[in-house]
Amino acid sequence: MYVLDHTLPYIILGMPELSKYGITIDCSKQKICQNGKNLNKSQNHKNHSNDKNKHNVSLHISECKQINSHCSQTTEDQVHPPQSVTENKCELRKEIKNIIKNFDSVFSKDKYDVGALRVEPQRIVLNSDLPVSLKPYRTSPVEEQEIKSQVEK
Repeated sequence: MYVLDHTLPYIILGMPELSKYGITIDCSKQKICQNGKNLNKSQNHKNHSNDKNKHNVSLHISECKQINSHCSQTTEDQVHPPQSVTENKCELRKEIKNIIKNFDSVFSKDKYDVGALRVEPQRIVLNSDLPVSLKPYRTSPVEEQEIKSQVEK
């Protein structure tokens, strides 16, 4: 049996470990169960815990994980991941498919289309064939006279 103290400032448990050891964490009720057994410590012990005890609890968890990873008593057919996680994945996939369907011009159609440039033809409609009257850039008056003198030559 693993004793977890949920008053720790942090705890890192992955979903595979939780399902492997049958641990259920109910945050709303502040309750931790393993295979239906309540693992919470008594309220008196929680109030008297200090930093040293908290550190020992976290070490105990990591040691138990290492010991039982070699000789686990659970089989693959006993491991059941929580249903809510699976449902969320399905809902997320549906949302993603809807987004891709609605904005299909943005997403690539196949793996070779990724990063391809889509060149759209561009054109500028001019009212006449005469040159544009605006100068393309500004110059100082001194440079302007020098350019005029070079053009006149």
